[in-house]
Amino acid sequence: MKIYLLRHGETDWNREGRAQGRQDIPMNENGLAQVRRTAEEFRSRNVPVQAILSSPLLRARTAAEIVAEAIGYPAEHIVIWPELTERSFGEAEGSTPQQRQEKYPDGQYPGMESAQALCSRAAGVLKRCLEEYKGQTVLLAAHGMILKAVMAEAVGADFEGGSVPIVGPASLNLLEYTDGRFRLEVSDTRDPWFR
Repeated sequence: MKIYLLRHGETDWNREGRAQGRQDIPMNENGLAQVRRTAEEFRSRNVPVQAILSSPLLRARTAAEIVAEAIGYPAEHIVIWPELTERSFGEAEGSTPQQRQEKYPDGQYPGMESAQALCSRAAGVLKRCLEEYKGQTVLLAAHGMILKAVMAEAVGADFEGGSVPIVGPASLNLLEYTDGRFRLEVSDTRDPWFR
């Protein structure tokens, strides 16, 4: 089984360093262009995708639709998985880095989804993929933190320990499942604005 992990492209809030979390912020023009480039590169690989699964948030859904169009996958067959929604940053959502540093110097935001809860949700995503799409190739369109958690859970890495790479905008990473274990192939798609 192959699971491609697609992060949406840049939003205005990304550019400003604002914590997005569950806020339904659309991609900006640069973000749309980033995803279009990734979609074209993916199309050139001629990967037979059996399913595209997406977060319900607009920025991820739009990314899923762009890739679907590029590879000839029917947009109406994109499946929305609420468990792919981004990590909640609680009261910090919408705040800039400076505002977060001033108001939450310890990095703990009231109402934020814990790392443990996020990783548990990510483990559920992997379990559901294996149960519902075993032996198939799927693409997950989602967000930085949930995709990082999925990668950490897949390879048994420490989500908070820095052993899992940052998921860049419009990056496309691959989890390959063979012989009862996942192998991670990391893309080098990174942009310097990413925080």
